[in-house]
Amino acid sequence: MSKIKMIAVDMDGTFLNRKMEYDRFRFWKLFEIMKKREIKFVVASGNQYYQLISFFEKRDSEMMFVAENGSYISEYGKPLKVTEFSENAKQSILNFVREKSDLINVFCAKERAYMLTNPERKAFIGQWYHRLEEVHSFDSVLDPMIKFNINCKDEDTMHYIDLIKQSLSDEVDVVSSGHGSIDLIVKGCHKAFGLKLLAGKFGISPDEMIVFGDGGNDIEMLKMAKYSYAMENAPQIVKGSARFQAPSNENQGVLTILEQFLLDEI
Repeated sequence: MSKIKMIAVDMDGTFLNRKMEYDRFRFWKLFEIMKKREIKFVVASGNQYYQLISFFEKRDSEMMFVAENGSYISEYGKPLKVTEFSENAKQSILNFVREKSDLINVFCAKERAYMLTNPERKAFIGQWYHRLEEVHSFDSVLDPMIKFNINCKDEDTMHYIDLIKQSLSDEVDVVSSGHGSIDLIVKGCHKAFGLKLLAGKFGISPDEMIVFGDGGNDIEMLKMAKYSYAMENAPQIVKGSARFQAPSNENQGVLTILEQFLLDEI
């Protein structure tokens, strides 16, 4: 593992514990070691870019982000690639959710996200979307759509995933991080897509990456990297996509593995 040049972490259920926190002292100590060794640190998450950078003490210009499940890719504080849905795909998504009042829907654009007016639900959704506006209709949103998030009851997740696959445009891929959260993304524009783009800029191969994840939306990048770790708390399908297993997110499993790698070599 001495040739590692990139480390990528999912956030919810992986890097963060259930309180959406991590051991900052341990991490920043490791981060300084990464910087000295010129190891690229990448946050790869389904969440909004502006939510993700809030966890890293205004040091986002020192790291890279694959946000919105691959639709928003940032390199050292600047957008590198933002992938938009076609108008046809956008309309197929809006038509699908229009009559489904049991869902909480979020229209994700480059600079902000939108949800239908509902102050009570906004407080919940705002945990993951720090730039969030309420609208009376998604048809009034003129911004290009880069991702669409659906929140349903946990037990209904597979039902909606199957329904989406049957109903929507072939341009749309569906991924889930679990717990009733479903993301609709441009086909092929997943986390592994974003990591490949960033790694390619620096001549980094999948054999030179460590990747951590716990959800279905992490499977592509776990399969891609040589040193892939599924969290102990991950479902079996995710564990089966990774080469190794890390302690749970509640036990700061990502930091434990990185300490074994980075500190043992000092």
